[in-house]
Amino acid sequence: LKPSNKKDIHHQIFQMVYGSEGAFDFTSIYNMPVYLKRFYLNLLIEQKTKEEEQMKKHQAKINKAGPR
Repeated sequence: LKPSNKKDIHHQIFQMVYGSEGAFDFTSIYNMPVYLKRFYLNLLIEQKTKEEEQMKKHQAKINKAGPR
């Protein structure tokens, strides 16, 4: 690996460990085959995107209701 690739790989590992909220640990991801890393990273991105959309809908609903 090139030194520049190592930084990107460690960035992805961090995103997966942090974003998975403990479902993955550093060693598991580091030793995971690349195709599985991509698969789980894409799943994690999809899940976080859905959560963000749900949060925005909920906030819009609260804001529409106005103060109590």
